Amino acid sequence: MEQNSLPAYEALKRMRNLKFVQGAYFTIIHLTCNLQTGECGEIRRHDRCQVRASLPPATFEVDGGHYFPFEDLDTEEPKMCFKILIRYIALPPDYRLLKVNWIE
Repeated sequence: MEQNSLPAYEALKRMRNLKFVQGAYFTIIHLTCNLQTGECGEIRRHDRCQVRASLPPATFEVDGGHYFPFEDLDTEEPKMCFKILIRYIALPPDYRLLKVNWIE
C-alpha cells in the first residue's frame, strides 16, 4: 500500500477517534449521492470537521450504517455522506491528503 493512502476501516476509525482529542478536526473529500433527486457524482470538500452522533435508524431509507455523519466546524452545519463515497481525508498533525482505499 502506498504511503499516501489508508485502508477505509483505518480512515473511519481515525476520524472517529479524533473526537477524543481536544480541538482536533479532519478534512473530508467525498462524492455526493442524493437518493431523493437522483443527483450524484459531485465532489465536495469539507475542511475542519468532527464526527457527530448518528440519527435514529428510522430516519433513513437505507441502513444508517452506510452513512458517515459529521459536522462542518466552519458552518456549524450537520453533514452526512455515504461512507463508500469518501475519497480522501486529511488528519492531524500535518493534514496531508490521504486517499481512502475501499478495496485492498
